[in-house]
Amino acid sequence: MNQDQINHAKLLRDAFDEYLVHVHELPLEPGGRILGYNFDFIGGRKWHVLADAMIQCDLRELTNLLNGWNSSLRRWHAWSMVLEGRNKEDAWELRSEFLDSLAHECLLSPASIRDTITTVATTAFHQVRLSIDRSYLDRLEGEPRTPDERPKFLTRKQKEERLAKLIQIWPGSSGLMDALREMNSPSYILATRDYRNLTAHSIGPRLGVGHTRTVTRQVKQAQELRELGGGGFELADIPGKLAVSYLYGGAPPLDLEAVRVVNLEEYGKARLCYIEYRALLEATVAKIEPVEGTAKPSVATSSERSS
Repeated sequence: MNQDQINHAKLLRDAFDEYLVHVHELPLEPGGRILGYNFDFIGGRKWHVLADAMIQCDLRELTNLLNGWNSSLRRWHAWSMVLEGRNKEDAWELRSEFLDSLAHECLLSPASIRDTITTVATTAFHQVRLSIDRSYLDRLEGEPRTPDERPKFLTRKQKEERLAKLIQIWPGSSGLMDALREMNSPSYILATRDYRNLTAHSIGPRLGVGHTRTVTRQVKQAQELRELGGGGFELADIPGKLAVSYLYGGAPPLDLEAVRVVNLEEYGKARLCYIEYRALLEATVAKIEPVEGTAKPSVATSSERSS
């Protein structure tokens, strides 16, 4: 290696050694224990076809996602402390090598986890109702009703409304919906300057340093200067006309420490939503008839319940 490469390698090694000290010896956010994997309450019930295995699998993966977000936030916090006081060039190298991918993952999580909980909860409570009520049909809004009909792809709002209708028969279900709708809040979207949507569909703000979209194109109401009586001019709308404008401006980079703090708050909301989901799931599963002795559960087949 030449001297520049040697210096670069030393920067990375020293920074990673400091990171390990933070990870193993200092308190990091979020604190507390990770979510557990005790799903025994699901077993021993007369479930609809394979529903218990389906729900346990989904709940396990949802738990993995929340615990993974927790781990990524803790590592982000550790790297934030490593970067404190570093010069601009070194901080750039360390962010690029160790932090940017972590921050990107965390910034996408509030919207992703909100949608995941909606899907997992819809699947689970649909199966609970099938296992409790033999008159309840095995059909969800948006699914085709004939072989020739195409599935209807629902928006987030429509999916959440579908879930709310599905669980409204149980007391306390509003707590889950309230917690769900707190996630990926407008204040979070504003604080991160719509990072998730822009990075998914366009060009989002950079992390830590660098501007994007330095020239923007806008289509807006056309205006013209009109002379005022007595002197002077004012901008006035031209009725029925639009104009295209090109403006210098650009999106400044996100302050990584500031968005880490708001992302940490969103993780707390997601964890509370998970707890609400678990509590309602346990309460509703308890209503399913238990398996007694060696008796086989008496349930209709999937095709019987779809009619």
